[in-house]
Amino acid sequence: MIPLNVTNNSRISIRDDTGILKIKNSEEKDQGRYECSAENSVGTEFSKPALLYVKVRRVPPQITRPPPPINEVALGSHLNLTCVAAGSPMPFVKWRKANGEEVGSDQVLPIGLNTLILTDIHESANYTCIANSSLGLAEAVTQVKVQSLPIQPSKVQVSETTATSVRLSWSYNGTEDVQYYVIQFKPRYANQAFSEISGIITMYYSVRNLSPYTEYEMFVSAVNNIGRGPPSATVTVVTGETGG
Repeated sequence: MIPLNVTNNSRISIRDDTGILKIKNSEEKDQGRYECSAENSVGTEFSKPALLYVKVRRVPPQITRPPPPINEVALGSHLNLTCVAAGSPMPFVKWRKANGEEVGSDQVLPIGLNTLILTDIHESANYTCIANSSLGLAEAVTQVKVQSLPIQPSKVQVSETTATSVRLSWSYNGTEDVQYYVIQFKPRYANQAFSEISGIITMYYSVRNLSPYTEYEMFVSAVNNIGRGPPSATVTVVTGETGG
């Protein structure tokens, strides 16, 4: 048996007149077998042992306030991502990039919260909030998506050419959400501004009201909520002759 030292422990006290042992705010380490001893000049007598079981609340970690699943930010902007977790014991919370690299501040104490501060963001990335304790872990993934102009459409093709119309079709391989497309065109050798058709929501369109037997140059651009992206490669087409 180990003598109970109450001198430097404010949670534990013994009443000298009654021998009552009082433990406040019991902890798991208080669990064990306790015996009371009485001493005088004749000798020492021990009581029967008393077993103390400390019932500890054990709850695996869980994310109680996850970060938003998607965060759309402008290029070069800043963002704070907060993740809150709970459990008993209280979990540590940390952040990790998709490549496994740990980012953000290291926690000295398990406080169940961690805020990842991102500055001057230049690339899209996924981040995982991890809540970890002796009972397991919980995770929540968030995506930081940098908004940018759409890339240029590709594989612009001409078909169904008549004297006054041509059909254009194209592809788009970018990851940005495109709102619509714009076609610009003019007679190739004419000293004039490009005509423009806007608001096209398909990846094909028939350009009409063209002049017969004329060589045109045309290109396509994509538009999103940031603005208009660069134009595609220019294609040239000669309209047909009118029947006569």
